[in-house]
Amino acid sequence: MRDYEPYFTEDGSIGLYSYADKDVFHSKYGALTEAWEKFVIPSGIKGTEENIKVLDVCFGIGYNTKALMSFIINKNNLKKKNFLKKIFEKIFIKPYNIVSKYTNNKFLKNKRLSLPIVTIESDKTLSSVTIDCLEINKELIELAPFFRTVKTPREIYSSFVPEILTCFDSYYTIRDLFENFMSRFAPKNRKEIRELLDIKFKNMHIEKEYKVNGLVNYILLNNMSDFFGEEYPDKNIKKIVTGKKFRRFFDKSLYKYAKFNQKWGYKLSSTSFLSAFLHNIYYHHLSRRYKNIDFKTSQSLFNMSFYIDDARKTILNLNEEYDCIYLDAFTYTKAPQLWSYEFIAELYKRLSPNGVLLTYSNSVQVRNTLIENGFFVGKIYNKKNNKFVGTIASKDKSKIEYPLDNYELGLCATKAGIPYHDPNLSFSSKDILELREYEFRHSNLMSSSKYMKIRSMRDEEV
Repeated sequence: MRDYEPYFTEDGSIGLYSYADKDVFHSKYGALTEAWEKFVIPSGIKGTEENIKVLDVCFGIGYNTKALMSFIINKNNLKKKNFLKKIFEKIFIKPYNIVSKYTNNKFLKNKRLSLPIVTIESDKTLSSVTIDCLEINKELIELAPFFRTVKTPREIYSSFVPEILTCFDSYYTIRDLFENFMSRFAPKNRKEIRELLDIKFKNMHIEKEYKVNGLVNYILLNNMSDFFGEEYPDKNIKKIVTGKKFRRFFDKSLYKYAKFNQKWGYKLSSTSFLSAFLHNIYYHHLSRRYKNIDFKTSQSLFNMSFYIDDARKTILNLNEEYDCIYLDAFTYTKAPQLWSYEFIAELYKRLSPNGVLLTYSNSVQVRNTLIENGFFVGKIYNKKNNKFVGTIASKDKSKIEYPLDNYELGLCATKAGIPYHDPNLSFSSKDILELREYEFRHSNLMSSSKYMKIRSMRDEEV
C-alpha cells in the first residue's frame, strides 16, 4: 500500500488513489455503485442461469466481482424450512456449515458444539458461476476481502425509521436534516484527496440493492485461502489491515475470521473459544440477517481463480469462452497495453457468441478499437441518472440496446480513433504511446476537432 492511498467515496465504499499515476482508481460518487451500474446491471446476466463464465480484467480490490457475487446470491434466494423447530434442536460433534471443513480434524472430533440449524431447500436450479480474476498486483488481491463499506446516513436512517412512513412528506424532511447532521461525523479523507475529488459527504448514500451481500467477503476469503495457502493472510497483510495508518478502511472482524481459518487458528483454540466463535459467526452473518441463504450453498455457487501476472501474458493461457468480460483497466493513457488492438483481439477470441464485454470507458479510441476487432459497439445507459456511463460490445448485435449513432461512428473514424498497437503483446507503455503518436502525426485521417466543427456547421444549417 506504499503506492496507494485509500479514500472514502460517497456511497460508503473505498476507492484507491495511485501516487505513481497521480490519479484515482474509482469514481468519487461510489466505487461500489460504479461496479453495479457500469458492469453488473448492463451485463444482462439474470443470476439464475445454470452456468455463467466471467472474466474480470484488472480485479483491483474486487468491487466488480463482489457486486456480481452479491447479485447472484440475491437472485438465488433459498427457502427456509422448519426454522423455528430446528433452532431448538441440539447438534453434537457436527458444527455449522461455515466450518464444516474442520470436522475431520482430530482436535474437533470430540468437541460438543451446539448450534442452531436451518434446513434449506430451493425450487429451482442454482447458478454455477466461474469467475477468472486477472490482476498484476498481488497485494491488492489479498486485501480485497478486508475493505469495509461504511454505513451511510441514509442507511442508518432507514434502519430505524419504518418505510411505511415514506407516504408522509415529513419522512423526507427529517431524513434530509438527519443526513446533514450526520455529515459532520462522516469519514474524512486526506487533504489532498479531498481537494482533488471534492467529495460531498452530505450526499453520502448507496442504493439498497447495491449493498454487498454479507456473505461475499467470507466466500472471497475462503477462495483466497485455498489459492494462497495456509500462510494467507501473512504479516504484511496484518500490518496493513490492523496498522494505525489504514485500519479505518478495513474490517477487523473479517481479519479475525481469516486468522481463524488458518490451521493454527483452530488447532490452538480452546473448546469454549470455538463454540463462542461459531455462535458469533452464525448470529452475525448467517441467521435472521441473511435468513434466505445458506452459506455453504451460496459458496458452492462460485468457482473462482486468481491470476497474478501481466494480463497480456495470462490471456494467452486462458482457453475458456466467457459470457461476460469486465474490462476495468486503468485509464488508457496510463495503461495503454490493456487497451491495445492486439489485447482487445484476444478478448474477442474468448468472448462467447452471445456474450458481452463491458467497460467504463467512453473513449472514441477505445470504441474504435472494439469496432476494428469486429465487435458491435454500443453505450451503457444509466436510467437513474439518464446518462450514458460506459461502453458495451458484443459479437451479437441484438445485445446492443443503445448502438453508437452516426455522429459517434464518424468520430471513431477520425484521428482520435487511432488504436494503440502492441505487437506480440510485449511493448512497454512508453513504446505503445510513442508508436501511436507516430501514427497520429502521419495519418491522413480528419482530426476530431475538424470533424466536430463540420458537423456543428451542418447542424446549424439544418
